[in-house]
Formats: sequence, C-alpha cells, structure tokens
Amino acid sequence: MADQGDDGGPPQKKFDMANWGEAYTYYPGGDNTHLNPVMKTILASYYYTVDMPVTAIHDWIKSQKKSSYPYYHRKFRRVPGIEECDITDQVCMYEANEQFQRDHLIDQEILRLARQDWMRCCFQEGDSHYVNCRDFKNRLDSAQNGYDLKYGDLGVYGNAVKAFMKQKHRMIEERREAEKQQS
Repeated sequence: MADQGDDGGPPQKKFDMANWGEAYTYYPGGDNTHLNPVMKTILASYYYTVDMPVTAIHDWIKSQKKSSYPYYHRKFRRVPGIEECDITDQVCMYEANEQFQRDHLIDQEILRLARQDWMRCCFQEGDSHYVNCRDFKNRLDSAQNGYDLKYGDLGVYGNAVKAFMKQKHRMIEERREAEKQQS
C-alpha cells in the first residue's frame, strides 16, 4: 500500500504543479511557514534589496505623471477656420493650415478604414459580395466622394487657402447652375 494515497485512493504526485507558485513565494510580514529558513533568508534579502526599492521608485514615477491620457491620444483644440482669419494675421493662418492638415490626415484614415472594411467583406463573402457588401460599398463611395470634393485637385502642396478657394468656386458654380435652372 506504499503507492496509495492517505485515503486509500490513487497515489499522490510527488511534485504538485498547482502549488509551485507557493513554494518560492515570500510574503513580507506575513505567514512564511511554508519556506525553509535558508530560502526565507534568501527571499527576504531579495525583497528588501531589489523588489521594494524598485517598486517604490516605480510608484513615485507613476505618481509624478500629470497627463491623464496617453501621449499618443493628444487632443488638439479646434482653431478658427481660414475663413475667420484676418489677411494680416499670420499666426491664425498658420494654425488654420495646421488644422487643415490634421483634418486631411483624419479623412485619409477614414477612407482607408472604409476601404479596408469593404475589402474584408468582399474577401469573406466571395462571389456574393455584390449583394452582401452593398452597405460597405455605399459607405466607401460616399467617403470617397466627400474626400474628392474637399481635397481633389489640390495637389501635393494643398493647403487651407487653396481648399477654401476651391470651395468658394464650387459654391459659385452651384449658384449659377441653380439660376440657370430657375430661368
């Protein structure tokens, strides 16, 4: 009966993986009766010389952090558009142009995500994507039309002034078309 357990059941393992974490765990100021004296001394010296100072420095650095949001989620305040800037106010025009560049990057990302969603749907649906991915295609088309309306024909060096002039010319053309249809 030497290989049976205490209760007469199957033999118990000599090494229990479930308790492996407990075998070398040191609780400062807690119950450490499961450790032999040598291991208790080694783990206590490690805790007080390495773990405690590192944890204290980490907590101090973490408490010094002033921003509540991650650095990669920087929030810019909206600045007045180029139409609200005075011609002689170079700072306002610079800020409006920077806002235009940020909006341009955001619109590019929206367009890329819409295209990615549509392509993923087409890949998943196979030959039936004409019917099943119609919503994604409509969303992509509307995003593409809006992007072309705002940024199309601006060229590489497009800025807020050029986009504003493009918008002005488009509105004049629409007004002329409306006048022609009325008369």
